[in-house]
Amino acid sequence: MGCLFLILIGVSPRLGVVALWWLTDWIDRAFDGGWVLPVLGIIFLPWTVALYSVGYIIGDAAAPWGILGLIIGLFLDVALHAGSAAMRRK
Repeated sequence: MGCLFLILIGVSPRLGVVALWWLTDWIDRAFDGGWVLPVLGIIFLPWTVALYSVGYIIGDAAAPWGILGLIIGLFLDVALHAGSAAMRRK
């Protein structure tokens, strides 16, 4: 089941996070049951939310896996937004 979520997140991070939220309790555990931050994350920073949630489940959010997930997720989200902005300018 975990490999299915990784493939889904790799193809579409927004769809993967929504599937994680519906089918598991990972998003609820990572964000303490709140819904505002995950929804904003799905809209603006999908990679960060996905990798933070997986890092939180593997260890703790402050553990190296959680921090590494945040850094990689932020990098991927910034690269995604910068790439789409560059394409709009052309």
